[in-house]
Amino acid sequence: MQQEMGTGQREERDRQQEAAVRIEGEKVFLRPMEEQDTGNIVRWRNSSRVRCCFIYREDFTPESHQKWTDTMIHTGRAIQFILCEKESRRPVGSVYFRDIDDKKQEAEYGIFIGEESAAGRGYGSEAARLAVEYAFKQLGLEKVVLRVFTDNIPAIKSYEKAGFVKEGILKAVECSDGERKDMFFMSVEREKEKLISFVIPCYRSASTLTGVVAEIKGSMELLQKEGKLYSYEVILVNDSSPDDTFAVIRGLCREDEKIRGINLAKNFGQHAALMAGFRFVRGDIVVCLDDDGQTPADEVGKLLAAIEEGQDVVYAKYEHKKHSLFRNFGTYMNEEMAKVMLGKPKDLYVSSYFAARRFVIEDMKKYTNAYPYVIGLVLRTTHKISNVTVAHREREVGVSGYTFRKLLGLWFNGFTAFSVKPLRIATAIGCTCSAIGFLYGIYTIVKKLVNPNVPLGFSSLMAAIVFMGGMTMIMLGLVGEYVGRMYISMNNSPQYVIRETVNGEER
Repeated sequence: MQQEMGTGQREERDRQQEAAVRIEGEKVFLRPMEEQDTGNIVRWRNSSRVRCCFIYREDFTPESHQKWTDTMIHTGRAIQFILCEKESRRPVGSVYFRDIDDKKQEAEYGIFIGEESAAGRGYGSEAARLAVEYAFKQLGLEKVVLRVFTDNIPAIKSYEKAGFVKEGILKAVECSDGERKDMFFMSVEREKEKLISFVIPCYRSASTLTGVVAEIKGSMELLQKEGKLYSYEVILVNDSSPDDTFAVIRGLCREDEKIRGINLAKNFGQHAALMAGFRFVRGDIVVCLDDDGQTPADEVGKLLAAIEEGQDVVYAKYEHKKHSLFRNFGTYMNEEMAKVMLGKPKDLYVSSYFAARRFVIEDMKKYTNAYPYVIGLVLRTTHKISNVTVAHREREVGVSGYTFRKLLGLWFNGFTAFSVKPLRIATAIGCTCSAIGFLYGIYTIVKKLVNPNVPLGFSSLMAAIVFMGGMTMIMLGLVGEYVGRMYISMNNSPQYVIRETVNGEER
């Protein structure tokens, strides 16, 4: 009885020691290799199923294993684990890292499933995932590589499930028995923390801005708790607001160094303020949203997820907008203008709440003319644009800063700054009016020849003159608008002028 209890105590002690150091998975766990594992390793390595997966195919002996232990394990050039079934705790194989390079922060991964009954049960995929996680978190490596024969399809699929990707192919690698076979060189790199830059144009938002920033902080902290490797910065651009908006920005910057403030010298408009903010971003992904709290910062995860899935730009789409009827009409007009003049896809909804990859922002920054239009800049940069649905909130404080004049100016700016279609439309209208006038002239002559008594009408003549004159003035005005914008751009009129900044320099 005492002997039985002693054995149980030893097993419990061994179990506790293993639990302290072992790497747990769902089906398997990895524990450090011990001296008593030599027999299993020698037996596994000499099996024909395992031997054919190695370049070195000579008989593996206890002396071979001891040499490996002395020259690799004890010197720190390698780390080896025993792969065990979680339920039975039975050793079924081995996992190792070799040629660990502290300078490059890199190592080569290897695995073999020794027990025939353990093959094909998904142990290799899970072991590779656990080992890679250990390499990045505990060993501090940045990259793990491996070599695998190209005909070892199950192993390749197993590695790919763990995140390994093929980097190249090693042709005709010679094995110790003289056979030559091709090998894939595969690797997986540690996922690096991504910086998210929030850019917010601010106008009459002294009472709402603190809440918006707090919501951004809360959202990012929640994403970090979910395991997302995100850090963030917030760039607040005061578009010469007449209230105390910049004083609020100063206070937020004093409280948190992640927040940076930009104060423009005069009111340049929302799109110019965004361009000013873009000059200061450092993030891998840039998120733009409003300062009034209507755009839900707590749903930024949806935009970021779509970017991570491969999109270059993601716009928030609202099922039920809480804007006024006037503002919704202005938005509708801009949407239709973008479809006709800028080639915006019909199923794409654009809004002021969007996320974009850094390269898109960098390309937008190359536009230095005085009339920036963010939607036009996005559409000319990439076609990988999509929507995600988010909630739209009621405005709690104040009214929209977009007046009818500003909305009209934004609409006019959009189609004159990024499209020549209005000029082509003007040409088509001119040709149509000329054709109508010519046909009407022929009609008048024929009518007079058929009935000489028909009087020539003064009113119809004046109507034609007024119509043609009006169309001519519209076309001249449109051409003049283009010429005027060219003149202003040639004089290097600035998109914006920065009066001062808080917490940072322009990038």
